[in-house]
Amino acid sequence: MSDGIHDLFVYLLVDNGLLDEVSASYTEDAPASRPSWLAPIYPANALAVSPLLIDLAAAYEAGDLDLVMTYVNARKPALHMSIIETQLGLEQIAQHLRRFIFIVSPEGKQFTLRYADCAVLASLSSVLTPTQWATMKRPISRWDVHDRRGTLVQLPMAELPSHVPPPLHLDHDQLAALDEASEPDHFIAKVKTMRNGGDLPGSATEQYAWALEARKTWRARDNTNPLILLFLTEAALASAGKALRNPEVRDALTTNEVSAFRNRLRDLI
Repeated sequence: MSDGIHDLFVYLLVDNGLLDEVSASYTEDAPASRPSWLAPIYPANALAVSPLLIDLAAAYEAGDLDLVMTYVNARKPALHMSIIETQLGLEQIAQHLRRFIFIVSPEGKQFTLRYADCAVLASLSSVLTPTQWATMKRPISRWDVHDRRGTLVQLPMAELPSHVPPPLHLDHDQLAALDEASEPDHFIAKVKTMRNGGDLPGSATEQYAWALEARKTWRARDNTNPLILLFLTEAALASAGKALRNPEVRDALTTNEVSAFRNRLRDLI
């Protein structure tokens, strides 16, 4: 979508994986059925979890704007959607973003960088080195992300002219920071699935804070069992954070026996 004044194109970047969590994802029978206004970033066999680039003007001209808005409005807050302004055409910016599908650990292991998830994307400018961020951001004139209050926040500009060849190589501290940015949201989604999508107390911002506190409490007790973290997060969310202030709940984290821990939680809450 060109604004006609500054010769910029405007796109939505939508995380199809986050849409899948609320049964609102984009699907297609075959690539031939794909609308011209949409470009997946991942290969066809990973469409269900792919970032999707959407050209708003092209969708409007095709009479598909209502369909696009179903994706935009599928989640509140819209952590699944950011807005990109660039001079690049649809396929050009898609090709640029495809260069950042993977990041590489110090051991040479590849990980997927879920940058279409605003919870991850919002942290990248501080987690990546200035040169890494400039490599990813430079062709994008403006990139706005949603925060947990539903507010659009503009990401920082790329200040350096230098760049590094993708894939980006991250150190252990960078990888840990990315985990901390996204894992609480992942566990909130798991808890909602466990509870069949039932309502939980608090706003999205409060739920994230309780899930993050559960993660910190779990780590402080040197517990490494992700199932125990899941049940602790469930207790934290269901109790609006009160379970985490119970010293007996914290003491129960000394066990790695999942059944025993869950039974203890039920007794205490």
